[in-house]
Amino acid sequence: MSVIKILPENLVNQIAAGEVVERPSSVVKELVENSIDAGSSRILVDVKDGGKGFVKITDNGCGMSRADLELALQRHATSKISSEADLWRIKTMGFRGEALASIASVSKMTIKSKPAGDVGGAVIECNGGEIVTASEVGMSDGTVIEVFDLFFNTPARQKYLKRESTEFGQITSVMNNIALANPSIAFKLMHNGKVVFDLAPVTDLISRVRDVFGVATSEAMIPVFYGGSSFQIEGFVGKPALSRSTTKHQYFFVNGRYIQHFVLAHSIKSAFHSMLMENKKPVFVINITIDPSLIDVNVHPRKLEVRFEDQQRMIRTMYSCVKAALEKESLTPLGITESKRYMSDKFPVSEPKGDVKDAISFTKDFLSERDTQQIQQTSLPTSISEEKEDGLMKAISQVSESYIVAQDQTGLVLIDQHAAHERVRYEQLMDQYENEQKAVQPLLVPLQIEFSGEEVDVIERNKAVFDGLGFDIEPFGGNTFVVNGVPSFLSGEDAEGVIKDVLDDILNESKPSRVQGFEEMINYMSCRSAIKFGQKLSLGEMQVLIDDMSKLKRPYTCPHGRPTMISLTLSELEKMFGRK
Repeated sequence: MSVIKILPENLVNQIAAGEVVERPSSVVKELVENSIDAGSSRILVDVKDGGKGFVKITDNGCGMSRADLELALQRHATSKISSEADLWRIKTMGFRGEALASIASVSKMTIKSKPAGDVGGAVIECNGGEIVTASEVGMSDGTVIEVFDLFFNTPARQKYLKRESTEFGQITSVMNNIALANPSIAFKLMHNGKVVFDLAPVTDLISRVRDVFGVATSEAMIPVFYGGSSFQIEGFVGKPALSRSTTKHQYFFVNGRYIQHFVLAHSIKSAFHSMLMENKKPVFVINITIDPSLIDVNVHPRKLEVRFEDQQRMIRTMYSCVKAALEKESLTPLGITESKRYMSDKFPVSEPKGDVKDAISFTKDFLSERDTQQIQQTSLPTSISEEKEDGLMKAISQVSESYIVAQDQTGLVLIDQHAAHERVRYEQLMDQYENEQKAVQPLLVPLQIEFSGEEVDVIERNKAVFDGLGFDIEPFGGNTFVVNGVPSFLSGEDAEGVIKDVLDDILNESKPSRVQGFEEMINYMSCRSAIKFGQKLSLGEMQVLIDDMSKLKRPYTCPHGRPTMISLTLSELEKMFGRK
């Protein structure tokens, strides 16, 4: 007796459904993508009980005849490819011909469809993949698919479905993906009879971003563009203040298909470099248009991944165009009433209105009585619009010997003096190190410093980095070293204290490494040598710091991603004081 058996068709379809249909959101994804392939301009998604009990997709696409309807329910039946060569130039969302057959095999399904020009349409009812009835029906052009009782015949899979809110959250996520990828299509999503969103067709991506995530989010997005011959990149990245702790709001689309690509996502995060706080992820919506022959979309059962023929070039280009977009954009975080519009943990957020209460709360939190008196005693300009002749920010005062109050053409700017100086030092050291143009200040009297055994070990292992930063350190015997020169910016400062502090930082890491990368060392050096919180500055010293910041490529955050300054625009001030 033969041990090997040919599986029955219904069991084959159920196995295929295990790859294609994980949960109700999988049904929505596959059916809506079919509607897009059918040329639909309007798509309605109506679900109940998180999609577990009922999913209905209505479109105005090209429709199918009765004969095509019956064929469409067979496994690997498709109109989208006909030869092996077609697999290497896929231009449609679906192409395997598995979706309808797989979904039908684990549900009760009704399909109605009518091609344009036909007098009437056709309707087919299925139960567990078996056609129960087929007949004619009057209807508008397009297709309507209803899916009932998902996994009714596979209870082992049904029990793994989550609660209604979780399953519907997955459907919403899928619909956001599809809506962002297809801004020219109108989408309506309903749950338990209530409209969740109703998106009109738009002509540009940023309008769809606004409709999906809100005005505040769209205003915090920066355009990204690359127009190469073999592929194009177009989309938006969020300003650092929009960053999130998860990757939930990272969207890649390749030829209109939503994909996940962790390497490309990392290249975008790398382009932000030191502008994001630790563990924060950038927000982005990126479209990649590429010749279908240069990618393989058949590498994942649910088509969530693609393989690029020249992945390294794609990674380099993505990094470069995002980096260029960030460098030419003003990334100063906005003040109280405007920034909180998109700093909330909820995404999107509603637009709050500024009022006098905001102003009073802000003033109490930010200024002590002594600080208020200090500002009052400072010679303030007669108007906010008054500015330095060269157009740069002008220092006004210092608050708590920690924050600088300045003005520019747009309003007030509040500067964290330590974070700002840390950024200045960071870029100075980075430029010196990368250009191998270290600026060394020889010491008239060499400095002898005695270190602990651990500190000696760190210095010896990282001597090349210390040298590259401008330190001339030589062993003197035992645990004593002689410092003959320091980076020029440390001239006149406590060089021994800075070196000791940097070594402490290295040794106090949660996962200490004896050998540091040059960038880590620059981070430590920048922090330890920067103006301190609580350090009194004259107006002249404040202005020098502001002028130094104006020369930087990325003055908006410290190397750890914290803001160096916050802007309070004239418009925002008027809102806070109830004038607008």
